[in-house]
Order: sequence, then structure tokens, then C-alpha cells
Amino acid sequence: MSTDSRTWFYTTPEPRPYFIEERVNHTLWKNRLQGLSMTCTQYTSPIKLEGIWNGMPVEFEYQPGKWFILRAGREVKELIGVVRQILMIRPALAYTDANGLFCVEWYTDGGAERFQRIQGDPAYQGVRRLRKD
Repeated sequence: MSTDSRTWFYTTPEPRPYFIEERVNHTLWKNRLQGLSMTCTQYTSPIKLEGIWNGMPVEFEYQPGKWFILRAGREVKELIGVVRQILMIRPALAYTDANGLFCVEWYTDGGAERFQRIQGDPAYQGVRRLRKD
């Protein structure tokens, strides 16, 4: 099966966890992340997946066609770069959340509204705008 983000992010996937996992995982593996396997924990929007990569927790949360959040145990440029390549858009912002996870967010609309909403909120540490529209 040849998949890419068009089959699970740019269109709403069927609400079946296995199909979502299969499409996301094949996309990751095709893009050099063979060691990461995601499990779908919520198949309705926002869709959520969890996995472990090199001993580090990784989470995806997204609303198809609108936004995507990557959460990981630490900042890993390789992982961020591959997700950027998969989604075909530049990330909008980055921060550390209240659980200590490093987060990067992508928005098809640029993310300016989200940046304004979380800037100054103590639950989000080190908020950085990565994309200006």
C-alpha cells in the first residue's frame, strides 16, 4: 500500500483505527522512520495516535485538513523534519507543554490565531513562532 498524508491528513480517513494506523505507519516508514509504529487511540476528530521511537514517547493529534500536533519526549530535528516533509507544510510553532513534552504544531492556515491564544499561557513554556504568514 502506497500512502501519504493525502490519505489520512488532507482528507478525512474512515473512522476505523486500523485503517488510520496502517496509513500513518506506512507513510512514516516510507519517509525513513521505520522504527516508529503508531497506535490509534482516538479515531474521531481530533484523531490521536501514540507510539515509542528510540525509547521516547511520540504522540500525534490532528484535525484532518486543518492542524497537526507532534508531541515527543524531547526536541528531535530528524523527527520534526520528516513530519514536515510528510505534511508538505512548514511548522507554525513549538513549545514545551505542561506534561514536559516538546510540541510542534502545523496549521494549514498558518497558525497565527493559535499562537496568539497560547502566547503568555503558563501551561506552554518556550513558545516560538516558526512560520510567519
